[in-house]
Amino acid sequence: MSAAPTVWDYSGIVAAAYDRYFGTEPFWDQAFYEQRLRANGGRALEVACGTGRLLLPLLRDGLDVEGLDTSTEMLDRLRAKARAMHLAPLLHQAPMQQFDLPRRYRTVFVPATSFGILVDPAQVRATLACLLRALEPGGEALIPVSEADAASEPVAEWRLRRDVRLAEDDMRVVVRERIAYDDGGRRQHWHLRYEVERAGRPKEVFFREHQLRRYGRGEFGALLLAAGFEGVEVRRGYTEPQSSDPADDLVFSARRPSGR
Repeated sequence: MSAAPTVWDYSGIVAAAYDRYFGTEPFWDQAFYEQRLRANGGRALEVACGTGRLLLPLLRDGLDVEGLDTSTEMLDRLRAKARAMHLAPLLHQAPMQQFDLPRRYRTVFVPATSFGILVDPAQVRATLACLLRALEPGGEALIPVSEADAASEPVAEWRLRRDVRLAEDDMRVVVRERIAYDDGGRRQHWHLRYEVERAGRPKEVFFREHQLRRYGRGEFGALLLAAGFEGVEVRRGYTEPQSSDPADDLVFSARRPSGR
């Protein structure tokens, strides 16, 4: 058995197991994004598109969606899935806090609270500037975040988070987590233990330690306004009527001013 610390990188076993974490269509947020993209019309950009959980169904269903991600392995897996679906998405590889594409979009979205992996205020501001620049005048940004809660309960003992099998690799991946909070619930310290089992081989164990940023309603809205967005709105969850579960995402909508 081996053990080694790692950081955010979405490669290797994490990339291989990623699709197993979310089940199959329809995803919890899929109808919401499809409705917003259709209402806005034009071209859309999914930032932090990963292996195409949302991008590929949206593209298959007739929407003009491009993708951006920083992970080579995740984009490679997306391309392989796209070929199997006879799709050819336009993809871009860059960090969300450092991109400037030649085209502009009616909708730019960062799904599944991926925005929360940015914990440095300078990177948060840089990403919002990139998102604003990527929009056409009047275009809409959609950014879900987790809500800060000073009463968030830590998870002190290892608990099961994922247990998936990768039949093509004859592999089982078990993920356990511990969670702590500080800064009034705004910063989540997320400790993950991966146990990888392969037939005829010793169990492999490795760890990841992440930080995730969570926000208050007014706090994130103020960041959007300071970045130059207008028309800031927020809703909870992805359903109509809105969710009443305080654990569900806060989904922010904001637009690039029409005159810019």
